[in-house]
Amino acid sequence: MVCAGRYHAGMDRDASLEPFRARRARLAATMRGQGGGVAIVPTAPERQRNGDNDHPYRHGSDFHYLTGFAEPGAWLVVEASGTTTLLCRPKNEEREIWDGYRLGPDAAPAVLGIDAAFALDELDRVMADKLADQPSVWLPAATPGLAQQLEGWLERIRARERQGIEAPRTQHDLAPVLAEMRVVKDAGELATMRRAAEISAGAHVRAMRFCADAFRRDASIGIPEYVVEAELLHEFRRHGADGPAYGSIVAAGANACVLHYVPGRTELRAGQLCLIDAGCELDGYASDVTRTFPADGRFTPAQRELYDIVEAAQHAAVAATRPGARQRDAHAAAVRTPSLFVGLR
Repeated sequence: MVCAGRYHAGMDRDASLEPFRARRARLAATMRGQGGGVAIVPTAPERQRNGDNDHPYRHGSDFHYLTGFAEPGAWLVVEASGTTTLLCRPKNEEREIWDGYRLGPDAAPAVLGIDAAFALDELDRVMADKLADQPSVWLPAATPGLAQQLEGWLERIRARERQGIEAPRTQHDLAPVLAEMRVVKDAGELATMRRAAEISAGAHVRAMRFCADAFRRDASIGIPEYVVEAELLHEFRRHGADGPAYGSIVAAGANACVLHYVPGRTELRAGQLCLIDAGCELDGYASDVTRTFPADGRFTPAQRELYDIVEAAQHAAVAATRPGARQRDAHAAAVRTPSLFVGLR
Protein backbone atom coordinates (compact mmCIF):
# COMPACT_ATOMS: atom_id res chain seq x y z
CA MET A 1 0.00 0.00 0.00
CA VAL A 2 1.20 3.48 -0.82
CA CYS A 3 0.83 4.82 2.72
CA ALA A 4 3.02 2.06 4.20
CA GLY A 5 5.66 4.77 4.42
CA ARG A 6 9.14 4.80 5.86
CA TYR A 7 9.10 1.41 7.52
CA HIS A 8 7.90 -0.74 4.64
CA ALA A 9 9.96 1.20 2.10
CA GLY A 10 13.09 -0.12 3.80
CA MET A 11 11.93 -3.59 4.75
CA ASP A 12 10.65 -4.63 1.31
CA ARG A 13 14.25 -4.95 0.11
CA ASP A 14 15.05 -7.64 2.67
CA ALA A 15 12.06 -9.65 3.81
CA SER A 16 14.13 -11.92 6.04
CA LEU A 17 14.12 -11.07 9.74
CA GLU A 18 16.92 -13.51 10.54
CA PRO A 19 19.79 -10.95 10.40
CA PHE A 20 18.04 -8.77 12.98
CA ARG A 21 17.21 -11.72 15.24
CA ALA A 22 20.82 -12.90 15.02
CA ARG A 23 22.17 -9.47 15.98
CA ARG A 24 19.87 -9.21 18.98
CA ALA A 25 20.89 -12.72 20.03
CA ARG A 26 24.57 -11.77 19.79
CA LEU A 27 23.96 -8.72 21.94
CA ALA A 28 22.14 -10.83 24.54
CA ALA A 29 25.00 -13.34 24.57
CA THR A 30 27.52 -10.54 25.12
CA MET A 31 25.53 -9.30 28.12
CA ARG A 32 25.27 -12.82 29.56
CA GLY A 33 29.01 -13.17 29.27
CA GLN A 34 29.46 -10.02 31.36
CA GLY A 35 27.00 -10.74 34.13
CA GLY A 36 23.64 -10.22 32.45
CA GLY A 37 21.30 -7.24 32.54
CA VAL A 38 19.07 -5.29 30.17
CA ALA A 39 20.01 -3.20 27.11
CA ILE A 40 18.01 -0.11 26.20
CA VAL A 41 18.35 1.19 22.63
CA PRO A 42 16.39 4.29 21.56
CA THR A 43 16.04 5.48 18.00
CA ALA A 44 16.06 9.13 16.93
CA PRO A 45 13.03 11.38 17.51
CA GLU A 46 11.51 13.59 14.85
CA ARG A 47 12.85 17.15 14.75
CA GLN A 48 10.60 20.10 13.99
CA ARG A 49 11.67 22.31 11.11
CA ASN A 50 9.00 24.97 11.30
CA GLY A 51 5.26 25.16 11.95
CA ASP A 52 3.82 21.66 11.54
CA ASN A 53 6.68 20.59 9.29
CA ASP A 54 9.48 18.24 10.45
CA HIS A 55 12.94 17.72 9.04
CA PRO A 56 13.24 14.58 6.86
CA TYR A 57 13.48 11.73 9.34
CA ARG A 58 16.59 9.63 9.75
CA HIS A 59 16.47 6.69 12.20
CA GLY A 60 19.14 5.87 14.78
CA SER A 61 21.77 3.59 13.22
CA ASP A 62 22.22 1.18 16.16
CA PHE A 63 18.48 0.81 16.65
CA HIS A 64 17.93 0.13 12.94
CA TYR A 65 20.81 -2.36 12.93
CA LEU A 66 19.00 -4.40 15.59
CA THR A 67 15.42 -4.07 14.33
CA GLY A 68 15.15 -2.87 10.72
CA PHE A 69 12.41 -0.57 12.03
CA ALA A 70 12.43 3.02 10.75
CA GLU A 71 9.63 4.76 12.63
CA PRO A 72 10.66 7.66 14.90
CA GLY A 73 10.78 7.73 18.69
CA ALA A 74 10.80 3.95 19.27
CA TRP A 75 12.71 2.00 21.93
CA LEU A 76 14.15 -1.51 21.94
CA VAL A 77 14.75 -3.49 25.14
CA VAL A 78 16.99 -6.57 24.92
CA GLU A 79 17.34 -8.80 27.98
CA ALA A 80 20.32 -11.06 28.54
CA SER A 81 17.89 -13.98 28.43
CA GLY A 82 17.24 -13.11 24.78
CA THR A 83 13.76 -11.65 25.29
CA THR A 84 13.15 -8.53 23.17
CA THR A 85 10.54 -5.80 23.62
CA LEU A 86 9.65 -2.82 21.44
CA LEU A 87 7.92 0.41 22.38
CA CYS A 88 6.52 2.32 19.42
CA ARG A 89 3.88 4.81 18.37
CA PRO A 90 0.33 3.52 18.71
CA LYS A 91 -2.01 3.26 15.75
CA ASN A 92 -3.81 6.59 15.26
CA GLU A 93 -6.11 7.04 12.28
CA GLU A 94 -6.09 10.84 12.46
CA ARG A 95 -2.29 11.13 12.69
CA GLU A 96 -1.82 8.54 9.97
CA ILE A 97 -3.88 10.69 7.61
CA TRP A 98 -1.35 13.46 8.18
CA ASP A 99 1.93 11.63 8.70
CA GLY A 100 1.53 8.21 7.11
CA TYR A 101 1.23 4.59 8.15
CA ARG A 102 2.19 3.40 11.63
CA LEU A 103 3.01 -0.22 12.36
CA GLY A 104 1.61 -0.13 15.91
CA PRO A 105 2.39 -2.42 18.86
CA ASP A 106 -0.20 -5.08 17.98
CA ALA A 107 1.42 -5.90 14.62
CA ALA A 108 5.03 -5.31 15.67
CA PRO A 109 5.90 -8.73 17.16
CA ALA A 110 4.92 -10.69 14.05
CA VAL A 111 6.34 -8.17 11.59
CA LEU A 112 9.63 -7.51 13.39
CA GLY A 113 10.23 -10.90 14.99
CA ILE A 114 10.30 -9.57 18.56
CA ASP A 115 8.64 -11.02 21.66
CA ALA A 116 6.39 -8.16 22.77
CA ALA A 117 5.50 -4.57 21.96
CA PHE A 118 3.82 -1.71 23.79
CA ALA A 119 2.67 1.80 22.97
CA LEU A 120 5.03 4.66 23.81
CA ASP A 121 2.73 6.01 26.52
CA GLU A 122 3.67 2.90 28.55
CA LEU A 123 7.39 3.63 28.33
CA ASP A 124 7.99 4.52 32.00
CA ARG A 125 6.04 1.52 33.31
CA VAL A 126 7.65 -0.98 30.96
CA MET A 127 11.16 0.27 31.58
CA ALA A 128 10.74 0.14 35.34
CA ASP A 129 9.36 -3.41 35.09
CA LYS A 130 12.15 -4.58 32.80
CA LEU A 131 14.91 -3.09 34.94
CA ALA A 132 13.60 -4.44 38.24
CA ASP A 133 15.91 -7.04 39.85
CA GLN A 134 18.38 -6.83 36.99
CA PRO A 135 22.11 -6.74 37.83
CA SER A 136 22.97 -4.02 35.31
CA VAL A 137 21.65 -1.76 32.57
CA TRP A 138 23.31 -1.27 29.19
CA LEU A 139 22.60 1.92 27.27
CA PRO A 140 24.30 4.29 24.79
CA ALA A 141 25.75 6.70 27.32
CA ALA A 142 26.10 9.67 24.95
CA THR A 143 22.38 9.82 24.07
CA PRO A 144 21.07 13.28 25.13
CA GLY A 145 18.60 13.11 28.01
CA LEU A 146 18.80 9.34 28.42
CA ALA A 147 20.66 9.48 31.75
CA GLN A 148 17.87 11.60 33.24
CA GLN A 149 15.19 9.23 31.97
CA LEU A 150 17.07 6.26 33.36
CA GLU A 151 17.29 7.91 36.77
CA GLY A 152 13.51 8.33 36.77
CA TRP A 153 13.01 4.63 36.02
CA LEU A 154 15.47 3.65 38.74
CA GLU A 155 13.68 5.85 41.25
CA ARG A 156 10.45 3.98 40.51
CA ILE A 157 12.23 0.73 41.33
CA ARG A 158 13.91 2.07 44.47
CA ALA A 159 10.48 3.09 45.76
CA ARG A 160 9.66 -0.65 45.83
CA GLU A 161 12.75 -1.77 47.74
CA ARG A 162 10.68 -2.65 50.81
CA GLN A 163 8.92 -5.18 48.63
CA GLY A 164 12.26 -6.85 47.97
CA ILE A 165 12.68 -5.37 44.48
CA GLU A 166 16.11 -3.99 43.61
CA ALA A 167 17.39 -1.58 40.96
CA PRO A 168 20.42 -2.39 38.76
CA ARG A 169 23.64 -1.61 40.57
CA THR A 170 25.89 -1.13 37.54
CA GLN A 171 25.69 0.63 34.19
CA HIS A 172 27.53 -0.19 30.96
CA ASP A 173 28.02 1.92 27.87
CA LEU A 174 26.35 0.02 25.03
CA ALA A 175 27.89 2.08 22.22
CA PRO A 176 31.30 0.28 22.11
CA VAL A 177 29.58 -3.11 22.15
CA LEU A 178 27.39 -2.31 19.14
CA ALA A 179 30.25 -0.57 17.36
CA GLU A 180 32.32 -3.75 17.64
CA MET A 181 29.42 -5.85 16.35
CA ARG A 182 28.96 -3.58 13.36
CA VAL A 183 32.60 -3.73 12.26
CA VAL A 184 32.09 -7.03 10.41
CA LYS A 185 29.32 -6.74 7.82
CA ASP A 186 27.07 -9.65 6.88
CA ALA A 187 26.14 -10.57 3.32
CA GLY A 188 23.02 -8.43 3.32
CA GLU A 189 24.89 -5.37 4.55
CA LEU A 190 27.61 -5.83 1.95
CA ALA A 191 25.03 -6.09 -0.81
CA THR A 192 23.32 -2.90 0.36
CA MET A 193 26.64 -1.04 0.57
CA ARG A 194 27.64 -2.16 -2.91
CA ARG A 195 24.29 -1.06 -4.31
CA ALA A 196 24.61 2.33 -2.62
CA ALA A 197 28.06 2.75 -4.15
CA GLU A 198 26.74 1.79 -7.59
CA ILE A 199 23.95 4.36 -7.37
CA SER A 200 26.36 7.08 -6.26
CA ALA A 201 28.91 6.28 -8.96
CA GLY A 202 26.17 6.39 -11.57
CA ALA A 203 24.99 9.75 -10.29
CA HIS A 204 28.51 11.18 -10.62
CA VAL A 205 28.74 9.91 -14.20
CA ARG A 206 25.34 11.44 -14.94
CA ALA A 207 26.44 14.83 -13.59
CA MET A 208 29.69 14.75 -15.57
CA ARG A 209 27.89 13.91 -18.80
CA PHE A 210 25.26 16.55 -18.15
CA CYS A 211 27.95 19.23 -17.90
CA ALA A 212 29.97 18.00 -20.88
CA ASP A 213 26.87 17.77 -23.09
CA ALA A 214 25.73 21.26 -22.09
CA PHE A 215 29.10 22.83 -22.93
CA ARG A 216 29.33 20.85 -26.15
CA ARG A 217 26.12 22.52 -27.27
CA ASP A 218 27.21 26.00 -26.14
CA ALA A 219 30.64 26.60 -24.62
CA SER A 220 29.73 30.13 -23.55
CA ILE A 221 27.08 29.20 -21.00
CA GLY A 222 27.39 28.91 -17.24
CA ILE A 223 25.83 26.09 -15.22
CA PRO A 224 24.89 26.96 -11.62
CA GLU A 225 26.28 24.55 -9.06
CA TYR A 226 22.80 23.81 -7.68
CA VAL A 227 21.71 22.59 -11.12
CA VAL A 228 24.51 20.00 -11.09
CA GLU A 229 23.47 19.06 -7.55
CA ALA A 230 19.91 18.50 -8.80
CA GLU A 231 21.21 15.92 -11.28
CA LEU A 232 22.80 14.00 -8.41
CA LEU A 233 19.68 14.07 -6.24
CA HIS A 234 17.53 12.97 -9.18
CA GLU A 235 19.74 9.95 -9.79
CA PHE A 236 19.83 8.98 -6.12
CA ARG A 237 16.06 8.91 -5.81
CA ARG A 238 15.43 7.48 -9.28
CA HIS A 239 17.37 4.37 -8.36
CA GLY A 240 15.71 3.83 -4.99
CA ALA A 241 18.07 5.54 -2.53
CA ASP A 242 16.65 7.23 0.56
CA GLY A 243 18.42 10.46 -0.44
CA PRO A 244 21.87 11.97 0.06
CA ALA A 245 23.99 10.47 2.82
CA TYR A 246 25.31 13.94 3.73
CA GLY A 247 25.19 17.48 2.38
CA SER A 248 26.36 17.22 -1.22
CA ILE A 249 29.32 19.34 -2.33
CA VAL A 250 29.33 20.68 -5.89
CA ALA A 251 32.09 23.27 -6.24
CA ALA A 252 33.02 25.21 -9.36
CA GLY A 253 36.60 26.36 -9.81
CA ALA A 254 38.12 27.95 -6.70
CA ASN A 255 35.10 26.96 -4.57
CA ALA A 256 36.61 23.47 -4.49
CA CYS A 257 39.18 24.83 -2.00
CA VAL A 258 36.41 25.15 0.63
CA LEU A 259 36.39 21.76 2.35
CA HIS A 260 32.66 21.62 3.19
CA TYR A 261 31.38 23.89 0.45
CA VAL A 262 27.60 24.21 0.03
CA PRO A 263 26.42 24.33 -3.62
CA GLY A 264 25.21 27.80 -4.53
CA ARG A 265 24.60 30.01 -7.55
CA THR A 266 28.21 30.17 -8.73
CA GLU A 267 28.30 29.23 -12.40
CA LEU A 268 30.53 26.45 -13.65
CA ARG A 269 32.29 27.49 -16.86
CA ALA A 270 33.96 25.62 -19.71
CA GLY A 271 37.64 25.10 -18.96
CA GLN A 272 37.12 24.94 -15.19
CA LEU A 273 37.36 21.95 -12.91
CA CYS A 274 34.32 20.87 -10.92
CA LEU A 275 34.58 18.98 -7.63
CA ILE A 276 31.70 16.78 -6.51
CA ASP A 277 31.66 15.10 -3.11
CA ALA A 278 28.31 13.31 -2.88
CA GLY A 279 26.90 9.92 -2.02
CA CYS A 280 23.51 8.37 -1.42
CA GLU A 281 22.13 6.54 1.58
CA LEU A 282 20.34 3.25 1.04
CA ASP A 283 18.49 1.48 3.89
CA GLY A 284 20.68 3.26 6.43
CA TYR A 285 24.03 2.57 4.71
CA ALA A 286 25.97 5.53 3.33
CA SER A 287 28.20 5.76 0.30
CA ASP A 288 30.77 8.49 -0.23
CA VAL A 289 32.31 9.38 -3.60
CA THR A 290 34.52 12.38 -4.45
CA ARG A 291 35.59 13.21 -7.99
CA THR A 292 37.10 16.23 -9.76
CA PHE A 293 36.46 16.50 -13.49
CA PRO A 294 36.82 19.02 -16.34
CA ALA A 295 33.48 20.80 -16.76
CA ASP A 296 33.54 20.56 -20.55
CA GLY A 297 34.95 17.02 -20.61
CA ARG A 298 38.51 18.02 -21.63
CA PHE A 299 41.47 18.51 -19.31
CA THR A 300 43.97 21.28 -19.97
CA PRO A 301 47.60 20.00 -19.85
CA ALA A 302 48.08 21.43 -16.32
CA GLN A 303 44.81 19.91 -15.11
CA ARG A 304 45.75 16.54 -16.57
CA GLU A 305 49.12 16.59 -14.81
CA LEU A 306 47.52 17.28 -11.44
CA TYR A 307 44.88 14.63 -12.06
CA ASP A 308 47.53 12.02 -12.85
CA ILE A 309 49.44 12.87 -9.67
CA VAL A 310 46.38 12.44 -7.49
CA GLU A 311 45.32 9.25 -9.29
CA ALA A 312 48.75 7.69 -8.70
CA ALA A 313 48.51 8.54 -5.01
CA GLN A 314 45.06 7.00 -4.87
CA HIS A 315 46.26 3.75 -6.43
CA ALA A 316 49.09 3.61 -3.89
CA ALA A 317 46.63 4.08 -1.03
CA VAL A 318 44.34 1.36 -2.36
CA ALA A 319 47.26 -1.05 -2.68
CA ALA A 320 48.18 -0.39 0.96
CA THR A 321 44.65 -1.10 2.18
CA ARG A 322 44.48 -4.75 3.18
CA PRO A 323 43.63 -6.92 6.21
CA GLY A 324 45.96 -6.14 9.09
CA ALA A 325 47.04 -2.74 7.80
CA ARG A 326 46.55 0.39 9.86
CA GLN A 327 44.30 3.18 8.67
CA ARG A 328 47.20 5.60 8.45
CA ASP A 329 49.17 3.21 6.22
CA ALA A 330 47.02 4.21 3.24
CA HIS A 331 47.72 7.88 3.90
CA ALA A 332 51.46 7.25 4.20
CA ALA A 333 51.51 5.34 0.91
CA ALA A 334 49.69 8.18 -0.84
CA VAL A 335 52.06 10.93 0.28
CA ARG A 336 55.10 8.78 -0.58
CA THR A 337 53.97 8.46 -4.20
CA PRO A 338 56.99 9.57 -6.33
CA SER A 339 54.86 11.37 -8.91
CA LEU A 340 53.41 13.54 -6.14
CA PHE A 341 56.78 15.09 -5.37
CA VAL A 342 57.81 15.30 -9.00
CA GLY A 343 54.67 17.24 -9.82
CA LEU A 344 55.11 19.70 -6.95
CA ARG A 345 58.64 20.81 -7.91
